[in-house]
Amino acid sequence: MNRDRSSISLGLVLILIGLGLMLHRLGLLNFDFEQIYPIVALAVGGFSALAVARGDKNSAFWSGFLLLFGGLTFLRNYSVVDALWSLSPWSLLMACLGLAFFVLYFFKPTDWGVLIPGSLLSFVGLLMILHDLDYSWFELAKIKSLWPIVLIVIGIGILVSSFRKKSN
Repeated sequence: MNRDRSSISLGLVLILIGLGLMLHRLGLLNFDFEQIYPIVALAVGGFSALAVARGDKNSAFWSGFLLLFGGLTFLRNYSVVDALWSLSPWSLLMACLGLAFFVLYFFKPTDWGVLIPGSLLSFVGLLMILHDLDYSWFELAKIKSLWPIVLIVIGIGILVSSFRKKSN
């Protein structure tokens, strides 16, 4: 039954998006892509949050990501918070992806492996945000030269996961 409800919800969202795009093509609705994608992300994230509330913990990642990204880009694109205009959508995307892994961990604390990509993506998003804010002490070229640290962190995570499985 839960699967039927989520399929109906997704179907309705897609129909509404399609209708909106068709009305835009016909010239009956006037909107820009930057105006519509935050609203679509918030709507789909809201439906996904309902699935989480019904007990589907696997939807927590997408729900968290879409609500965070949709909310921040809505505040940015509709000039609700003018300070967000200096941030690129890509910076927000990276930071929200990282934070979505922490949302998933909050709902599934036994899956600690999601903390590694969450930390990496959040860190990269933070670096991108600092770059967007044009901090003079921040130099992206120096950070790019340290990318092998990502491989080291992933390797440590794999080793720790392997040892934990053997002990169980």
